[in-house]
Amino acid sequence: MLSQNILSIFLILTLPSYIISAPSSYSKCPKLGANEPLIKYNVLLKTSSANYDSVVKNHFEMLQGCLQKEKINVHKFDFSSVKDTKNDNAIFDFSVNGMIAGYTTTFTKSFVVDYLSKLDDVELVEADGVIENAFDIGISNSTGFERRAERDATNIPEKYPLDNKYKYPDSAGTGVDIYVLDTGIYLDHEEFQGRGGTTLVEKSFCDEIKDDDGHGTNVASIIAGKTYGVANKANLIGIKIAGKTCPITSQNIINGITYVMQHKKDKPDNKIVINLSAVNRNGDEALKTVARQAVAAGIHFIAGAGNDNRDACLYAPGAVETVITVAATKITNPPNRQDWVTEFTNWGKCVTIFAPGVDIQAAGIGSTSEIVKTVGTSVAAPHVTGAMALILADGDLDYDPEQAKAKLLSYATKDQIKGLDYRPTANLLLRVPPIN
Repeated sequence: MLSQNILSIFLILTLPSYIISAPSSYSKCPKLGANEPLIKYNVLLKTSSANYDSVVKNHFEMLQGCLQKEKINVHKFDFSSVKDTKNDNAIFDFSVNGMIAGYTTTFTKSFVVDYLSKLDDVELVEADGVIENAFDIGISNSTGFERRAERDATNIPEKYPLDNKYKYPDSAGTGVDIYVLDTGIYLDHEEFQGRGGTTLVEKSFCDEIKDDDGHGTNVASIIAGKTYGVANKANLIGIKIAGKTCPITSQNIINGITYVMQHKKDKPDNKIVINLSAVNRNGDEALKTVARQAVAAGIHFIAGAGNDNRDACLYAPGAVETVITVAATKITNPPNRQDWVTEFTNWGKCVTIFAPGVDIQAAGIGSTSEIVKTVGTSVAAPHVTGAMALILADGDLDYDPEQAKAKLLSYATKDQIKGLDYRPTANLLLRVPPIN
């Protein structure tokens, strides 16, 4: 591991375009609480279209002058090239000009309470931390694989019985960019070979880029895998925010979301969808605020509801009203095959829609051909992400997030999910766009 001092020198010498050297003095420095322990915080600034540039400039000048820290643009910095990214001597800037302004760095608690939180240009200061069991995915032990496409899991007809065929528009998500904020994607897997769309892992906020966990590969294959994907011609873009040696944090999720926001700013006409199959049980106002801003920027945002059989409104980012929050269903055994709410899924008014979340076939990382069966709202959400890609790719209309969400819900099958009696939740089951 590099020491903090060595890492600081390395950053200064090798990445001058990403770092702005700290000024040597600042005339209005507050007391920093030098004898206190440092705590990592996520900070969001209060900006408007009229004052964005001045607010950001003045605030970062204060930070650099008082704290003598380097500012690193997280969207450009290669985290996978540095084994120790826990650098207390850096300000990790995740701002996107005109869209959002913020950063992650370490402060003493007294500095935050007595000074930073009271500044007029600060909207929110929140302690960062590792999110335990953020993905909550399981591997099913049931026997006998059943191809998901043979059970009409995503193309639920308006009325039962089902016809056991998966039908979807020929566009199959063509031209839609789906950013999978997860553990990466195993690109060599057969499910990502010979698809209609591109597949790549474009960015890592961890110390390596490969998927060493499997969760991201599972999710990506459900969205747009060659055989098991809902929209197999969509573009899959992996953003690695967690892994075996990279515990998931609010900081990394925020970095991933704002990275996608930067792409939206650079290419505003692109149809962009985020899939985040992770939750924070601790509320996380910073994450919720960033997710809300991403949707306001024109990004379609799908998230899992969580797997604790609790109110989904207690979780981030699914509590955000403009995020499409997905709960999970299961199919009962023959002869009475019915869609039931799972015993684990979160529920409540913050749930937008249900999708299949038990015994879902997905690509694994054990070999280039491994297929596993997965369980959880982590694998329910990518069904909806794939369906969103079908909606956005089908026809010439350019739906904003609100319009696309309304379209998604208009296709949903109503009042067919059993077991919601004591869990007040919209009884809407995912159905992909009908074929005209």
